[in-house]
Amino acid sequence: MFSRYHSSKKSSNPILGLLRFFLSLTMFSILGFGLYSAYVQFSGTDPLKIDPKALILSAVSSDETVQIVDKVFGFKLPDNIAGKNMPIIPNSAIDQSANQKTQAKNTLFSFMLIADSHNENSYLEKALSQAKTGKSNLAFVIGLGDYTQVGTIEELQAAKKELDKNSLRYFVVPGDHDHWDARNKQLESTTNFKQVFGVNYQSFIFQGIKFILIDNSDNYKGVDTEQLKWLENELENTKTNQKDLKSILVFVHTPLSHPSSDHVMGRVEKELRHQARNLSILFKEYGVRKVFAGDVHFFTDYTDSETGLDMMTIGAAASQRNTQAPRFAIVNVYDDGNISVEDMEIR
Repeated sequence: MFSRYHSSKKSSNPILGLLRFFLSLTMFSILGFGLYSAYVQFSGTDPLKIDPKALILSAVSSDETVQIVDKVFGFKLPDNIAGKNMPIIPNSAIDQSANQKTQAKNTLFSFMLIADSHNENSYLEKALSQAKTGKSNLAFVIGLGDYTQVGTIEELQAAKKELDKNSLRYFVVPGDHDHWDARNKQLESTTNFKQVFGVNYQSFIFQGIKFILIDNSDNYKGVDTEQLKWLENELENTKTNQKDLKSILVFVHTPLSHPSSDHVMGRVEKELRHQARNLSILFKEYGVRKVFAGDVHFFTDYTDSETGLDMMTIGAAASQRNTQAPRFAIVNVYDDGNISVEDMEIR
């Protein structure tokens, strides 16, 4: 009797009840922070930093997206974006200058962007086949790195085999994962990649469009002095050929900046943030239309807050460590130099 009476008095004590409430609140807060931290670590994307106006939900219908954005962010999408019964293509999914002009222009050609397959070569094969079948004017493929998990010769050769048998011409840069094996063997980090693919950076001009592929994937060294000198010469040459060039496009593995992900230059070695900033300034100065990157494992289109340079990250072709379904992108180039980008899920 005494025990039951004592227990009843204890449970009705307001001070103890308040303490239990705060203890429960603290435990839930710790759990929530742990889940949040795990998501950021897993995806490389901080949901608290995402700009809702740059939100890409290409796999969700527009009606569903309107409800999600209204509920989560508390604002209504414009009518021209939230059309009924059609997939949403936010302003950030299409080059803005192209959005108003391309309807009256002819498509010169299209090319494919693929990134972060991480040894999942079945998805790489499907993506290449899907792109080639779906686009009759597909001119070539550009790879943005991380075709492997650790960059062994065997892994790189397996990815190259898929690219070779597709019969489309391709141009590739390495990703940070493609450096690992060579670095662990105390070799120059690009040794394996160069042995399999030949070069780790290059440029070319196709139908009036200047393509510059840069290797910025070394998390410890960034872009070395030799490559920087080459890059400056390439950009300076665009002034000489300015009348013949319609646009300049740049391709890297690691984003120079990102509004919500820490997978950017300088994540490992902080001083590389300065190099990334200087590269952004340089590209803006020479009129680069857009900088494409991989590594984030998420399709986003955004503008660098400091330089105003247009940037885009391509979603990963792999299924592991991917917050979206495996995907690639198709870039359509128009006869006035404008572009539009299609975010494609691998089927």
